[in-house]
Amino acid sequence: MTDSTSKRSEQIARDLEETLPKERISASLFERVANALHPFPYDVEEGQVPYAVAYPETAEEVSGIMKYANREKVPVFVRGSGTQLGGSSRPHTHGIVLNVHRLNRFDIREDYGFFECGPGCVVGDLEHKLAAKGYFLPFHPGSRLIANMGGCVSNNTSGHLVDTCLGKPCDYVLGLQVVLPNGEIIETGTKGMRRPAGTDLTRYFASGDGLLGVITNIRVRLVPDFKRAYGYAMFKSLRSLASGVQRMYREKRPSPLLMEFMEKEAAKIGYEIKGLPEPTGSAIFFVSVGNTQEEASHKLGEMLTSFRAEQPDEAYEVTDLDVWEKLWGAREVIGSFLMQKTGHQWKSAEVVCNLKDLVEAIEEAANFNKGVPILEDLPLYLYGHIGALGMHPGILIPSDWDNEKQKEALAAIFHREAELNVKYGSCGGEWGQFSKRKEFFLMRYGEAAYAFVKTIKNAVDPNNILNPGILEGYR
Repeated sequence: MTDSTSKRSEQIARDLEETLPKERISASLFERVANALHPFPYDVEEGQVPYAVAYPETAEEVSGIMKYANREKVPVFVRGSGTQLGGSSRPHTHGIVLNVHRLNRFDIREDYGFFECGPGCVVGDLEHKLAAKGYFLPFHPGSRLIANMGGCVSNNTSGHLVDTCLGKPCDYVLGLQVVLPNGEIIETGTKGMRRPAGTDLTRYFASGDGLLGVITNIRVRLVPDFKRAYGYAMFKSLRSLASGVQRMYREKRPSPLLMEFMEKEAAKIGYEIKGLPEPTGSAIFFVSVGNTQEEASHKLGEMLTSFRAEQPDEAYEVTDLDVWEKLWGAREVIGSFLMQKTGHQWKSAEVVCNLKDLVEAIEEAANFNKGVPILEDLPLYLYGHIGALGMHPGILIPSDWDNEKQKEALAAIFHREAELNVKYGSCGGEWGQFSKRKEFFLMRYGEAAYAFVKTIKNAVDPNNILNPGILEGYR
């Protein structure tokens, strides 16, 4: 770290004391680097280390930070838990990291029919708090034990949930409090049960990739919890598994709440860790919901009817919850299992298909790295959210590769992902757009659409202070 950078860091930390108490500002090199990390395998470079990290507790403190940053032309990067897999959670240049962990207020208002929370609330914590009151949280990222609500709303990420069953998370967001890049504080949406018609400012920020404002409060409609039934099937081939999913939708079966799959080689690793028998093929796991247990089981039976028509090795309702937890656990953290087993870095793409071409697409996803020189000889494991027609071809990148080679591999993964999503007329449903996906956005939607987004960004953030690098994309 150069002397000039260190001095700039110390000066900004002192300046921020006009807005925040000293103990909630850090110029520690360790803390600055920790707030620049994300799931990509390569190291944080010197030019990406922030000058300071700020931990605001109120919208007014966020406003003060943004006003200072605009006055001094210092970039601000909003930070939750850093689990975003599209590249948005890493600073791309020196600046201030605005860490939202202390913006974690939670208030359940059953009299109104909603709850409110700060962007720093952990998804898994809210899930448990709401379940204790008889409600279901319609946010379910795989990283929910550490992921923050602000990131989920900014990316409108469904996680494991199947869109056709519940919709997207932002379908439940009634309103937001947002600090604009110039420091002004606005409120969007409603406290009523009905979402606004016409222009709804909530949608500019919920699913806005963090480009237009800092979310400081989230209002979400309460969703009564439901009964669940659990299903499992094993197929000799991925083609048969995909055909079963196609048949389920074409036969107008009830949409699953969750529907995940693992191809055989991925399942072997997960099953071994969970102490399950070695799988004979590719596995699919699914959950149906109903107002009663009988209704949930009936819906599950309809799904099983469609799958059984494709001649699986086995297909049944799982009634032993201990067995289900093992099966689900084998799938849910497969990436972590693979990294533990191999010592290499894990990176998965998100290939989403249309219903018509699902059989072809799942085979392309299984051969995702073929014909891509830097990826072709690397191990690939396939899993994903098959109920949402989403697949994750996961590739293990050697830990001993240097930064440049790891970046080259990641660029190849995102390029191949873009090619397939353009081919199938689809779009990733979990990780947001831009950053590493700018190339895809241009391929899929064109220059005019990209210019439209840039015009909106420039209108509210003419100094490009908030999260610079996301819209522009970066290597």
